[in-house]
Amino acid sequence: MSDRDVIRRFRDKSLLPSKYGYRLDERVIELPWVLARLNRAETMLLDAGSALNHDYLLSHEALERKTLVIVTLAPEQTFPSPSVSYLYGDLRKTIIKSDCFDEIVSISTLEHVGMNNTLLYTKDQAFDESSPLDFEAVIVELKRLLKPGGRLFITVPYGVYENHGWLQQFDRAMVERVQRVFDGSSAEVSYYRYNEDGWNISTAEACADCRYFDIHRKSDYDPDYAAAARAVACLELVK
Repeated sequence: MSDRDVIRRFRDKSLLPSKYGYRLDERVIELPWVLARLNRAETMLLDAGSALNHDYLLSHEALERKTLVIVTLAPEQTFPSPSVSYLYGDLRKTIIKSDCFDEIVSISTLEHVGMNNTLLYTKDQAFDESSPLDFEAVIVELKRLLKPGGRLFITVPYGVYENHGWLQQFDRAMVERVQRVFDGSSAEVSYYRYNEDGWNISTAEACADCRYFDIHRKSDYDPDYAAAARAVACLELVK
């Protein structure tokens, strides 16, 4: 995350180095993609899903001027600071006032909404669900929380639609549905794909056949050593 050349490549949508992220999961794409796009000014930032809740990320230069609110389903490790606050609850309906945030980040979170979150994220059996369309409620809620002109950054695993119980992989129709439900002033989508040469920028068409490697269902890796998703869709939506 400290490699300025890599951050520049994500900002410019240029090719990544050979073997970039080989045998690593999609966070190696999602995190620098978001960091490359965040405004460097003083802004109110919401992390919807707590993907940024790591010391090395909270101290990154992209976040140093932010007032950050982290919302996640259940208590986890915290890194208290005057500029970082934590809130626990359901993203489908938060207690936060409207038009509050300049920027919102939701990294690999939508695919878990309405699914069985008791496998990894909470012991509360109320969140052992099977409501795959509930991600739409989160989109509506996050738009409500954004200031006019604010930006929402979303990443999801992408390819063939798959329902793994604890998450679902988005396909093209679902990505288009996200944009339609948000109904903002502009939308931009970037795609990245994993193969035996690591991760690199791609297209929706080239990623359409990608399958998710579910470590909770398999006892060994596939020949390409994919760690989880083999493609991700990265959306920048403006209210």
